[in-house]
Amino acid sequence: MELGLERIEIFLITYACLVVSTVFVLSYVSVTQIDVYVAALAIEYFVAILATSPHTPVETRRERVLGVMLMVVFGAIVIERVLALLK
Repeated sequence: MELGLERIEIFLITYACLVVSTVFVLSYVSVTQIDVYVAALAIEYFVAILATSPHTPVETRRERVLGVMLMVVFGAIVIERVLALLK
């Protein structure tokens, strides 16, 4: 058994710190659009994954599924914003 934190624990701590700090900063600057929060949290998820890689194969599959879902949501937000600008 390894002493210290495992990679998944480091990822969870890193991502939790990023989420808390982002929500605090966006709330402080009075951002009210939910899509800004979702986009920021999706980007942070990918940053945290890249910063704490590699993981076990099972964890990698779970991360990939969640990553695809976040990319779809992020892409929809970007497309909606671009279409709003083009109108």
